[in-house]
Amino acid sequence: MSDIFWNIIESIKEIHSLIPDSILFGSLLMYLLTHNMSFGIFSVFVFEMALSHRLISYLFSQSVGSSRSIDLPCRVGFKTTQYQFDRIFKHDPYPSYGVFSITAIATYLGLATNEFSQTLDTMGTEWSSRKKVAYSFIGIFILAFVIARWLSGCDSKMEIVIALLCAMFIGFIFYFINKSVFGVESMNFLGLPYLVSKESKGSPIYVCSTEINKQ
Repeated sequence: MSDIFWNIIESIKEIHSLIPDSILFGSLLMYLLTHNMSFGIFSVFVFEMALSHRLISYLFSQSVGSSRSIDLPCRVGFKTTQYQFDRIFKHDPYPSYGVFSITAIATYLGLATNEFSQTLDTMGTEWSSRKKVAYSFIGIFILAFVIARWLSGCDSKMEIVIALLCAMFIGFIFYFINKSVFGVESMNFLGLPYLVSKESKGSPIYVCSTEINKQ
């Protein structure tokens, strides 16, 4: 029984360490299988996020010195089978790429859910409650991820705070940029209908009085 328990723990740790590279490959696979535009644009966002982290890491290294070295158990992303454990994607360690990427992705998905908040409310209580569940799970996942990184000694409190703030900013910025460039439909992960009023299309709205209706 104990062996099964520790095997489960090791599997969870491995899944934890593969994030967010696994999210990138997963979203690319979903886009190829479903041709859903939102998954394709989400993959673009993950690349934008990785480049932004590299830029932030460079700015920190220029202002406060070179980035710290990071131990193998604390590294995130896919690794090669070589003895040196080189990673397929070179993620600069500071600020924490794990916390940064998960928070940026959560911010992006949270904004995408909020984009269709009115649609979910219109579809009834069964659907409107789903956005609350989504927000709750997003918050719980971020909290669990941050606590795991902190308790493992991989990230300090200050580094986590810096990564969280930078990630939320990057998530907001690139969400609105991608939405402006590719449209609202590129944020529609669930394939929901979105409400469009005649006013937004520039069409007049005609209102008939009761007297005209009687005639």
